[in-house]
Amino acid sequence: MFCVFLFGAGWTDLYKGKVKNIWIVFGIISGLWCCGWQFLRDGAVVLVPAFLLFRMRMMGAGDGKMMAVIAGYLGADRGLQAIGLGMAVGAVWSLYRFWCGRNLSESLMNLGAYIRRTIQIGKLEAYQELSLTACRNTIPLAACLSGGTYLYLLGFCIWNMAGGNR
Repeated sequence: MFCVFLFGAGWTDLYKGKVKNIWIVFGIISGLWCCGWQFLRDGAVVLVPAFLLFRMRMMGAGDGKMMAVIAGYLGADRGLQAIGLGMAVGAVWSLYRFWCGRNLSESLMNLGAYIRRTIQIGKLEAYQELSLTACRNTIPLAACLSGGTYLYLLGFCIWNMAGGNR
């Protein structure tokens, strides 16, 4: 069920530009069914940092909810590792897009200006508008999280089959 959730959420983000709530609800219900109430506890660990990133408009709400579902399924420690691998996939994708678009220095200057402005006024504001039409540098983070989590699960299975937990 977890792999079906990852595929559906990643696919809709890749082709529709957002994670549909139906996939989040499916992930939560199946997570509660598979993992019990521990699912909610482990998922909640991710919600605060995800909410802060959403509040600053550095990622979408569906991405944060998807991170919580991943952590809920895998547990907080393993979930954070899988999310980290998904973020690494997203970072590589972003660097590739920056390289092809030749706009890395412009984006870094914009980020520096945002950080300076936030420090000066002492208030969090939106970093950028996240609609796909308004920002040419957005990536489908949920698709990256799905890919990274699949890679994590594959590596975990290989590690266990090779006797990594003896």
